[in-house]
Amino acid sequence: MSPYRTAPRRTVTAAVGALSLLAALSGCGKGDDAAQSDPRQLTVLSQYLKSTPGGKLFYEQAAAFTKETGIKVRIVEAGEDLDESYETSLAANKEADVVFVNVYDKTLGWTGNGAAVPVDEHLDKWGLRDRIEPRALEEWTDADGKVMGFPFAGFSWPVWYNTALLKKAGVPEVPATTDELIDAAGKLREAGIEPLTVGGNDWSGQKLFFQIAQSYTPPAESRKLYAKGGFCDSEKTMKGIRLFTELRDAGVFVDKAQGFTFDAMQNKYYTGKAAMMSQGSWAFIELPEKVRKQTELAGLPLPEGAEFKQPTSFTGYTSTGFWISPNGDKKQDAVKEFVSWFYQPDVSGKFLAEASVYPSLKLDAEHRKTEDPLLRSAVNDLPERTADAQLPDLHVPAAANTPLVQATSLAYGSGNDAEKICGALDQAYAGAQ
Repeated sequence: MSPYRTAPRRTVTAAVGALSLLAALSGCGKGDDAAQSDPRQLTVLSQYLKSTPGGKLFYEQAAAFTKETGIKVRIVEAGEDLDESYETSLAANKEADVVFVNVYDKTLGWTGNGAAVPVDEHLDKWGLRDRIEPRALEEWTDADGKVMGFPFAGFSWPVWYNTALLKKAGVPEVPATTDELIDAAGKLREAGIEPLTVGGNDWSGQKLFFQIAQSYTPPAESRKLYAKGGFCDSEKTMKGIRLFTELRDAGVFVDKAQGFTFDAMQNKYYTGKAAMMSQGSWAFIELPEKVRKQTELAGLPLPEGAEFKQPTSFTGYTSTGFWISPNGDKKQDAVKEFVSWFYQPDVSGKFLAEASVYPSLKLDAEHRKTEDPLLRSAVNDLPERTADAQLPDLHVPAAANTPLVQATSLAYGSGNDAEKICGALDQAYAGAQ
């Protein structure tokens, strides 16, 4: 499971998950009610699953915390539909004390609707503000200027290039321009290798689409479009959408990309069947060793006259963090100890080295060490070689998220021109105004 949870809402699955979680949080006896009010017991609703490297380490650190402090921690896993599940439990007054999840969709409104407690005062009183990257705090600040939670995990999101496959097809270097990308795609196909794998049917395809579509657009204009729509009226973004269709029609993306999901995308790259993929740093740890050794990280190639000066990638700090619930706010002493535990350099450094978790905590060179050359590249030198593209997630209204994914999926279908695509994008905002 990707910790960067941006999947479209699955209504039936979410409803079932919410009811299951409510049962898990509620328990069935008076002991459970006592635990909910016990200031030395915490329930943590987690996006991380124990079966993943990050989840395993999260459980281990929670156990170490309990051993050190005597504060009991119960972790409840919620996965992809955590926000729906949490809001259901909140309505029943059975919510967890701490929620460990990313900033996206419904969570953007939690501090505004009372589902979570702003942490501005806690950041200062607990001595954490100066230890967290300023950009991370900025990205966790809501529309009212309140910090929504404690940022923990960030990400680097470059393009992965399998250099062995590129060289096999006669492409000596990673493409830096869209002309070079089109040329490389042609050579790869001639060699029987699929070019750039992408989940055109879900959020992963949405991100790549917008990364290409903003090639000529100033960041401030892109942010405005993400928030309100109006893509058809933006000359520069329309130029970027036409660039996308040019790349699509030139065969840059894998065959039938419109039907691909995130998992299908990964499988193509992990098995050495596709030469390129746009993917986040959280997935380095899952990469098979053979393909890992062949992988080089770089930005997305740019067209002539682009807004950006270097190939682009996404970076940010919204992957995962700690939110305090209304119930957790009643247990501030225990929550302070628990949250502060994870902002120790040794602990954050472990997440970086052992689970590929890009840190929001300011770490010195010693704690930024990692044996993984890809992670080392992402953390230490990729920021100097790429320009930051504007990620849509912090700006798109929750009501537009799923329609927008559906609209960008349309873009991967052959025969759909820029006008049809921009019309679908703008229509996605109809219910969000």
